[in-house]
Amino acid sequence: MRLKVTKMAAPLGCGYGDLVLASSRAVDEEEEEEEDSQKPSPSAVLRWSAQAQQEIAESPNDCIECSALIVAIGPVATGFIHTYLLHQDSDILGLLSIGLAENTCNTFQQTSPADNTCYLHRLKAAPSVILCQCNIDVPPEMMFSWTQQLFSCINIHNTYVGVLASAPVSDFRSSVALSDVTVPFLRGLKTKQFHGKPVCPYLEQPNTVKGLPASVLTHCQVYRVPAVLYVCYTDSIYVEIPAIKAFLPVLKGTPFRDIVQENPQADVTLRKLVELRALQNNLYT
Repeated sequence: MRLKVTKMAAPLGCGYGDLVLASSRAVDEEEEEEEDSQKPSPSAVLRWSAQAQQEIAESPNDCIECSALIVAIGPVATGFIHTYLLHQDSDILGLLSIGLAENTCNTFQQTSPADNTCYLHRLKAAPSVILCQCNIDVPPEMMFSWTQQLFSCINIHNTYVGVLASAPVSDFRSSVALSDVTVPFLRGLKTKQFHGKPVCPYLEQPNTVKGLPASVLTHCQVYRVPAVLYVCYTDSIYVEIPAIKAFLPVLKGTPFRDIVQENPQADVTLRKLVELRALQNNLYT
C-alpha cells in the first residue's frame, strides 16, 4: 500500500487561510494501475455560442477579451449573481459541462436559476465582463479540467477575477464559540497580485478552502492573475435569503463595484428564487 496524492495544497500569498484542492487516499498499487488502464481521464467540455466562436476566430490571440471574470459556485453564490448582476441584459457565451460529449448538441435554453447548469454570461452594458454561474457539482477528478477549460479562451492578462462560494458553518474553525458568531458571515482570500483588501475579514488559519473555489483561485495565483475569493458560511443546508444577501458587501469592492446596476426588484427575485429552490428540494426528498 502507498499514499496517492491527487493534488497538493496550495497556500496563497495573503498569509491567512489555505487552499486544499483534493484529499489523499491509500490505494493498492495494482488496483491503481488497473483503474488507470481501464478508465479514460474525465474532462470538462466548454461549448461556446455561435457568437463567441466567431469572436474567438476573429481575435488575434484566439481569446475573448475580459476585464472582469465573476465565478459563482453553488446555489447561494449563483443566486446572488442572478439577483444582483444578471438582472441586467446579458448574452449566454457558453456552457461548461462535465457530462456532455464534444459533439453533443445544445441549444443553451435551459436557463432556470435552479437548473443544474454552468453558463457563461456577458453583460450587454459591459461587454468585457463575463459571469460564470456554476450550479453543478464538479467531482474532484474533474476540477482541474473544469478550471483549465474556463480559462482556455479568455484573455486574462488584464483581468480581475472574483470568486463567490458558500460553505457550512460547521466547517469553520475559530477560537470563538460559533454560538457567539452571527451567521451567515463572509471570509476572504486573495492572490498576491490582488493589491486591494477583501471587503470582509481574511479567512483565519487553520481554516481551508476546498474544491472548485480552491482550484480557480490556485489557477489565478499560478498565472499571476489578480483574484479575490469570498466564502459565505451558512448554517442552513437550504438556499435562504440571508445567506444570499451576505454577499452584498462585495458589490462595493473590486471587481464588482464598476458593473453593478441597482435592481429595484431584488427582493421579489430573491423570494421567487428561494421558493423555486425549496420546490426543487421537495421533489427530491
